[in-house]
Amino acid sequence: MKIDDLLGLDPDLRKHASLPEMDPLTEDDALQEAQVLDVRFDVIAGIAGILFELRQALQLQEATTGVLVAHGVRELSWRGPVRNRALTAWSVGSSVPRADNQLFSLNLVMWPHPGAQLSLTAETAAFFVGEVPGLSAAPPDYAGRDREAVVGEVASWGSIFEPVSAVFLDAAPIDG
Repeated sequence: MKIDDLLGLDPDLRKHASLPEMDPLTEDDALQEAQVLDVRFDVIAGIAGILFELRQALQLQEATTGVLVAHGVRELSWRGPVRNRALTAWSVGSSVPRADNQLFSLNLVMWPHPGAQLSLTAETAAFFVGEVPGLSAAPPDYAGRDREAVVGEVASWGSIFEPVSAVFLDAAPIDG
């Protein structure tokens, strides 16, 4: 499957349900040192996806890539400083997930200083950890490079994805 196939949140994806080292949907700082690579938002369907680089993550080390999928999005916001480079690795310094009033929220604070913030509130969420075949052991150095220069060195929505584990935050039963 490709990473963007996860955005549909097919019920068959629950077969990958098994707790990763830490649960990014319920545990503070489970995403520490992961890098935010991309955010995709389907406004019509109310679905957001956040693509994470996990090769330097402190807690999630079982695979290279993480994908958060949120349905019923109520809020999605990015706030960040002006950058003086074409590409920046936005590393998560703090991740705070909450489930209140039947809604899931996630707040990410990133660095380099001054850091960016990414916030999401939605009705349901899932987090997939998996492998993107062909990635090296470490993420690329973005200094002095453009987007075309790093194609294939980081995951993208069109990358092939082999799920290793997944967690779901809703009341639906988990099969398999």
